[in-house]
Amino acid sequence: MTSYNIPAFSAASQSGAPEKSARASSWALGLSLLALIGSIVAMVAIGVSVAPMEAASGYYFSDTPLWYQVAVLAGFGSLLIWTVAGLAGIALAVLGLRAGLGQARAICAIVLALLAPVLTLVVLLAAMGTGIALL
Repeated sequence: MTSYNIPAFSAASQSGAPEKSARASSWALGLSLLALIGSIVAMVAIGVSVAPMEAASGYYFSDTPLWYQVAVLAGFGSLLIWTVAGLAGIALAVLGLRAGLGQARAICAIVLALLAPVLTLVVLLAAMGTGIALL
């Protein structure tokens, strides 16, 4: 019998352990980007429209039309969805780091998910400033 007929020894095939995959890191990056982009879009939509709507309707938020109040509350409520997506991205990034594959994506996902709330606030304030400047 020659060495060409003997299969190579593999620890993964003997132990039944699943192969490592970089999917967790890819999903983490996707969820973190989704959280960042979704929250920024929601805050831009709210920030740009608040000042003109209150200038037209009255000083207080309760003076604006009901449909606008519902839209603003829904926009702020959507931040809960983006927060959950960011937290899931962080959890998957940690799993990706533990697997040892896709480390750059996992670190990028953690950084994006942690920066998302800060950037969201900055974007909201900048959008409100833009809305005021457009008056």
